[in-house]
Amino acid sequence: MMTTGFISSLNLWNAPRTGASRLQTELADATREIATGRHADVGATLGGGVAQSFGLRRQSAVLAALTQSNAAASLRLDASQSALTAIQADADAMLKELTGLPADQRAAAIAASAATRLSALTASLNTGIGGQAVFGGTDTGAAPLTAYEGSPASAARTAVQTALAAAFPGGTANATAGQMTAFLDGLHASLFSETGWSQWSGASNRTITSQISLTETATTSASANAAPLRDLAMAYVIGSGIGLSGFPADAQAVATARMSDLLGSASRGLVTMQADLGRAQSRITDANARMQKQTALLSARINALESVDPAEAKSRVDALTTQIQMSYGLTAQLRSLSLINFVS
Repeated sequence: MMTTGFISSLNLWNAPRTGASRLQTELADATREIATGRHADVGATLGGGVAQSFGLRRQSAVLAALTQSNAAASLRLDASQSALTAIQADADAMLKELTGLPADQRAAAIAASAATRLSALTASLNTGIGGQAVFGGTDTGAAPLTAYEGSPASAARTAVQTALAAAFPGGTANATAGQMTAFLDGLHASLFSETGWSQWSGASNRTITSQISLTETATTSASANAAPLRDLAMAYVIGSGIGLSGFPADAQAVATARMSDLLGSASRGLVTMQADLGRAQSRITDANARMQKQTALLSARINALESVDPAEAKSRVDALTTQIQMSYGLTAQLRSLSLINFVS
């Protein structure tokens, strides 16, 4: 028995469409490969090798994240170094000014400059980058110091005035050298020691430790609570915040000698702080150079797995485009045909 298939004009019209859909999908893939330089479907092309490709890309992403993090750390370090350089310049200038004057002229001469430098120190320690306090330690959300002079009176200024009243209940005009020594020791303990400084500073003692490479960490910030900065603030407060010129000469001599000691120790400490941050900057530079080389090696391996031959992809696009055009042309011709024309 012989059977016949069902034939219609609709079947004739739709026959090329099935092939055209497949060709369009292949053309889209080939076009994407030309644009991206990699296989349109990496998983289908590499099969089991896709795990290696994805692993390499994860490593590359980690290196990219570390490089970006290092850029932020470098900005913070640069800002810290600039601020510390300005702070040290002021400290050295204050020490030079102090020691260059006769002992009986120092108290009156340094009052204004000490106040100016105290204000500048506060501004430098409140330096911010991108809304983050550079000298806040791990507490970067707010500027660490409140201005010493201001309204209402700062906690630091109130503490100094309270200490003055307690140390010299009969006034400062008849203060002795011994009383001045005791006052300065007490002032250091109450306001400028590591614990007392919290009345003035909201910074954290802990500094920021950053992951700068796959295997390295580095300290990438400084804290406003560092001892050299506390010493410097105390020197400026002695010069400008206790009415030094109202004390007798021997008490003034004790105070200005303490200022000289504080300025000298602060300057030495600032050099150490800058050197520590400089080493961190150098380590970040070296780490970035190594990661750049690692990234280049990973990129080469990824390209070897995923990249396509642009010339071959272009040839496929041309061939597929030709086939699609032929398919469309055949479809147009078939639409003009009808089986009715062949019925006798």
